[in-house]
Amino acid sequence: MAVNTTTDWSDPVTCPFCGDELASPGAGFVDHIDEKTDCEEGFEQWRQNIAGDLAGEWAG
Repeated sequence: MAVNTTTDWSDPVTCPFCGDELASPGAGFVDHIDEKTDCEEGFEQWRQNIAGDLAGEWAG
């Protein structure tokens, strides 16, 4: 699976990392990244990239 390096989160029912359709934008995304290692790694990298932009870590 190729990981999308230009993450565009404009469609909440599509994984921004692989383009797969999600069951739902919230829990469906969490389930998806639990199942797809490449997407989980992409999400963690994304979180690290924006962590300095937020005033503290979020609980999600």
